[in-house]
Amino acid sequence: MNATPEILVGGAWRPAAAVDSFHAFDPTTGRRQAAAWPVSGWADVDAALTAATGAARALAVLPDEGRAAFLERYAARLERKAGELVAAAHAETGLAVKPRLTEAELPRMLDQLRQAAAAAREGTWRMAMIDTPRNIRSAAFGIGPVVVLPPGNFPFAYGAVTGGDFAAAIAAGNPVIAKAHPGCPGVSLLAAREAAAALDESGLPPATVQLLHGVAPADGERLVADPRVGATGFTGGQEAGRKLFAAAAAAGRVIWVEMGSLNPVVLLPGALAERGPAIADELTASVTGSAGQFCTKPGIVFVVDDAAGRAFLEALALKFSAVGEQVLLGPTGVERLAGGIARLREAGARLVAGGTAAAAAGCRHPATLLEVSAAELLARPERLLVEAFGNATLVVRATTLAELAWALALVPGALGASLYLATDGRDDRDAAAVQPLLEALAGRLVENRMPTGLAVTPPMQHGGPWPSAAPPFFSAVGMPWSILRFARRLCFDGVATRRLPECLRDPPPPGRPWRFIDHAWTRG
Repeated sequence: MNATPEILVGGAWRPAAAVDSFHAFDPTTGRRQAAAWPVSGWADVDAALTAATGAARALAVLPDEGRAAFLERYAARLERKAGELVAAAHAETGLAVKPRLTEAELPRMLDQLRQAAAAAREGTWRMAMIDTPRNIRSAAFGIGPVVVLPPGNFPFAYGAVTGGDFAAAIAAGNPVIAKAHPGCPGVSLLAAREAAAALDESGLPPATVQLLHGVAPADGERLVADPRVGATGFTGGQEAGRKLFAAAAAAGRVIWVEMGSLNPVVLLPGALAERGPAIADELTASVTGSAGQFCTKPGIVFVVDDAAGRAFLEALALKFSAVGEQVLLGPTGVERLAGGIARLREAGARLVAGGTAAAAAGCRHPATLLEVSAAELLARPERLLVEAFGNATLVVRATTLAELAWALALVPGALGASLYLATDGRDDRDAAAVQPLLEALAGRLVENRMPTGLAVTPPMQHGGPWPSAAPPFFSAVGMPWSILRFARRLCFDGVATRRLPECLRDPPPPGRPWRFIDHAWTRG
């Protein structure tokens, strides 16, 4: 790798007009890696925007098959480079090669790209609607250049040039300006090289995919607000997400943000009495899997403080203590997790297991369990409803189910929520009381499973009320729903057939998509 890696702009690899540089870290040792990655100035960003604007015009008149073919070719190229990609991801994130990278995330990445290709080719995602007597027709079309700002915890499935936002944006007919995450820039570089080759093979505009390794925060806010940007997809922390959301909204630009989430888990008394040790195993695995670095990790757990609840907490403390220290993504992750735990303890949360990291090499932190009473949470919600991103969670002990419900109602918007109840029906009445609260605060309700891990399938909802995500109606996962985030609806009122897009003409388009014709959904 060159000492200063090049950026991909306008179909060409070239040196960045850098204003600064950064280094990735090896989390297992805590040492920064050798390569210095450039932080581009506005000149690079402006050049990428200009190139993307031209690519958007070209993509708008190309057949859907071209984008589908690109996504499939790209997936095939990435699959052939799997070994290099996994090695780079492991070196930059410390995530386990097996099963996390090779058996879970890499297959998900490839599946997302191929699902996006199939959706682009078939065409139902456009939601075409036709009123034949009035000759009024509408459908969804690409929104224009899409900026993808990824997180660091999913180098493949949410990667700048490999993830769900990227795949959905391309499927909708948009060029992508990808800004690599500073925690895994090498993965993005390897993938972008394959993307450039796949673009050449499939004949799409060279500027359909562009890559910047770094951008200064002020230029990032300027980028998402630029009138040439059709939409932005951001996944990351609340501090950066709120700033970008405000900058884009102030300029009237579209931005989709996925940010922090507590993902509450409610464990009803019958469930704990029936299978408390098994649930303790599930919760421990959920909080400590990949060191808890999931946006769907349960950050707060509600129990009734009865005999079963107390036995559960004792068992959970032993399991957390046995996990010990785990490798986090980097030094910033360790600092943020430690800071979140410190804020919870200052607010009155008591340490049950874990706590402060030992003085050891690498970016490590022990699995940490804290507890607080529901009365304390009701008294100080703004201080105790704090996300500690990583291998930590807070258990809330309520004296009654009614008190549990009052505390649960204060939890801010979440991506997911779990409800555990007994299999013999003894919790059904209590579940009926709690479920509406969970439905109101989360985008996805999970029964008798933890919220971590989600299937990449059309009905999946991965989004929720603010501040977990915004806007809450759409999902970052699941074709074709996720594609519509990067589209705009265009109506043709009385336009002659020869000037209509193919998807709105009377004969069915090649993919024979579902269309709403004269008040009925049909493939005809």
